[in-house]
Amino acid sequence: MEAPYRALAVCGPTASGKSALGIKLAQSLSGEVLNVDSVQVYRHLTIGCAKVTELERQGVPHHLLDLFEPDQPANVGQFRECALVALKDVVSREKLPIVVGGSGMYLTALLHGLAELPESSEEVRWAVRGLSPDEQYAELLSADPETAQRLSRNDTQRVSRAVEVIRMTGRKLSSILAEHRFSARDVVALIIVLCKPRDELYRAIDQRVVRMLEAGLVAETRDLVERFRGAAALKTLGYAQAREFMEGRLPEAALATEIALHTRRFAKRQMTYWRNEPLKRGWRVYPGDGDHAEEVGGFESSPQRAHKRMKGFRALRYSESELQAAVKERLSKPLDTSEVWMVWLR
Repeated sequence: MEAPYRALAVCGPTASGKSALGIKLAQSLSGEVLNVDSVQVYRHLTIGCAKVTELERQGVPHHLLDLFEPDQPANVGQFRECALVALKDVVSREKLPIVVGGSGMYLTALLHGLAELPESSEEVRWAVRGLSPDEQYAELLSADPETAQRLSRNDTQRVSRAVEVIRMTGRKLSSILAEHRFSARDVVALIIVLCKPRDELYRAIDQRVVRMLEAGLVAETRDLVERFRGAAALKTLGYAQAREFMEGRLPEAALATEIALHTRRFAKRQMTYWRNEPLKRGWRVYPGDGDHAEEVGGFESSPQRAHKRMKGFRALRYSESELQAAVKERLSKPLDTSEVWMVWLR
């Protein structure tokens, strides 16, 4: 591309209200939504990943949902190709692309491209698949602890891919990515990161889990298992715990608690991404030191970093109408690099 495309992004942890805000911004700014959730790209997975329904979309076009079958091998490279096609289409119709979702890896790949990774040979792929998830994670932890700490133990698709890369190249995935530096700039974005105090976010997660179970998460999972048994998509949050319940490894009374527990851990990792990623990518971050902001508590740094300025997250405080006006004003001016606004909605 000759010049980077420009987009608005609505990001942040799970259950923070990204989908609803993205739709409202699309309505007020003549935009269309592009999904960057790594589970919502799968067809037939609806309840467990909180995929927006046709009614909830309120007539706003949504792109990059339902791209792959649950048992279809899919990766961030394929997603990026689809995303650039969709983004170009939206821009060609003079609409604002509004990227919405919680997958930091998908967002970074869209903005900055991907490192070239080798295709796995059939022999290596089957050798890695022959290991249990615990064995795969143990091998990754030993060979590439930085990548192991970045990935969830339950993210079996990415863990196995990282092990395949190590076996194919003899190098750490983290080293390959560090050399790439994500230096391409195919897209620049004004990124709104929704922040909530931890206790408030955790309550929202608990409420979402209850709604998912009431909406039929177990029945949805049972149908998916019958049709796509063994699919990697069914090892994701919510579906993995529903399968444990169906297989008698988790009592019904503990199902909601277990899903909520793993979802909270995931939300914490997402907030860690937003603590670290902007600095690594050279994105501008607001509020800056001189900006009026409020402290969003509950996601404090590790003790080793306690001396640093940001203990929780400093955030700009807006009502939805104030945020819409501020975004419209900012997008009326040039955006030469990606810019992150940490936002706490009133």
